[in-house]
Amino acid sequence: MPHVEPGSLVLVTGGNGFIAAHCIATLLRSGHRVRATVRSAEKADTTRKALETAGVQNLANLVLVVVVDPTDLDALSPTLEGCQSVLHLASAFNYDAKPSEFEEKLMIPAVKGTQVVCQAAEQHSSIRRVVIMSSFASVYDASLGLQPGRVYTEEDWAPLTYENGVNASAVPIAYRASKVVAERTAWDYIRDHQVQYQLVTLCPGMVFGRMIHPISSLSQLNASNQIVWGVLSAGRDGEIPPTKAPVWIDVEDLADTSLKALMFPETKHERFLVTQGSYDTQEIADIIRRRLPDTHRAPLGEPGKRLADTHYACDSSKTQRVLGVKFRGLEESIVPLAEQLYEMESR
Repeated sequence: MPHVEPGSLVLVTGGNGFIAAHCIATLLRSGHRVRATVRSAEKADTTRKALETAGVQNLANLVLVVVVDPTDLDALSPTLEGCQSVLHLASAFNYDAKPSEFEEKLMIPAVKGTQVVCQAAEQHSSIRRVVIMSSFASVYDASLGLQPGRVYTEEDWAPLTYENGVNASAVPIAYRASKVVAERTAWDYIRDHQVQYQLVTLCPGMVFGRMIHPISSLSQLNASNQIVWGVLSAGRDGEIPPTKAPVWIDVEDLADTSLKALMFPETKHERFLVTQGSYDTQEIADIIRRRLPDTHRAPLGEPGKRLADTHYACDSSKTQRVLGVKFRGLEESIVPLAEQLYEMESR
């Protein structure tokens, strides 16, 4: 398989999202041309304006195209024309779904969206690599609990099935199932078809960091940054919110990892676990109280207490070794985000 060339055209699906905006900025900064899909003309306008406001460079090399239904092969396939690679970020994530809606709102869109990307890429001989953003949810077996001492790698798979997602008792289980089954759909596709491209999947933990995508209020925060805001807004006399999914990565580091995944020279299919390490909400509170002493509203909790020894860990050494990436620490990620969130609240 030939390598993806520097400066080539990249298709990014779900271009108005939190992670996608940083991926677009990173691709443009590296000299690539980007074609990004959004679901409406309004989202195209707000995305470009948000990127302009954030000072993203080389926006002349960005074209936003409307694909109302990203699970429609006939609608998506033309957007790959002339591209050498695809970064698939469009994802169904709806915590408002009721149990009777899990199949319609989570499972079908996730699975069909991934399948259509794989099919569309096969239809265009110019495509050399397809990178799909999966999740640590497709790695971690939540049924086993916190598992102190266990170390997860990209070799691990959550055991959830399509039926588990459809029949789940709660949205988080259905969401995790949708990520597992969607990623397996991609691996099954390249197993069953002689594709001309290389598949790479990325499995990040919770994703924290400043936002440069279209967002007008704190009510629109992505799920990961909601965790941070829960700490920041708890009040100095409040309680530390519980820690959820205690492994993380910074959004800019994830964008850089995505770029490296598109460009690295190896030509076999690869799966990468993308986590910086463990975090807990007490650590976030400690950072904010220390770094923003005059403006913070983070509770005291139990300063210095950490949960890392009470739960599983992750080994992302393969990602750092093969892709040549380095990850920033939690403080470097959380402080700029906290400043942004407090500023948004004051508008």
